[in-house]
Amino acid sequence: MRDLRLQVHPEVEETDLVEITSHIAQDNSVAAANVYAAITSMFVELARQPMLGTEIHPLRRTLKGIRMFVVGDYPNYLIYYRPLPEVTGVRILYVLHAARDAATFAKEYRRK
Repeated sequence: MRDLRLQVHPEVEETDLVEITSHIAQDNSVAAANVYAAITSMFVELARQPMLGTEIHPLRRTLKGIRMFVVGDYPNYLIYYRPLPEVTGVRILYVLHAARDAATFAKEYRRK
């Protein structure tokens, strides 16, 4: 049964997670699997506690209303998400390496 509190943008699964795990797997496939598991388990936790992450106060409107959460054991990976109406869950919009400029990325790759 699918959890209706958790919505994941298709590009997160088809692009973001594939790029992250492929890059890590070049050196260590076990580490890639561990990072993937940590990120996706955080999706579930965020769905349970939508306000857990930090609210972003962007200079650009591309990230307005979006929250960010650092993946616990892998702080170089950040999950960007929007709480669902009435804080009933979350919609995961991006998973990015911390070195990336999220506002520029979001402007170029708009996800709703």
